[in-house]
Amino acid sequence: MDLPEHLHNLVSELGDSLVKALSEDDHCRDLAFQIQAKGYALMLILEAAPHSAGSQETSEHEDAESAAPFSEDDLRLMKSFKIRVD
Repeated sequence: MDLPEHLHNLVSELGDSLVKALSEDDHCRDLAFQIQAKGYALMLILEAAPHSAGSQETSEHEDAESAAPFSEDDLRLMKSFKIRVD
């Protein structure tokens, strides 16, 4: 899905700000170095998608269970960065 230019710019700016904030946090930086030392690359991906007005609220646990592409380890990592899976 193509984003309108102004929204693309906002998402890009948010991504830059998140990367800067994470890189300035000593604990996050240490974790990133540990992961990279194991031979893995890290990538931050943001996605902006239209919010469906008809969706019903669910608990965080139900949200995590419905996120099939993510393993429990993925979900724990995202939670440590305060990332919600909607």
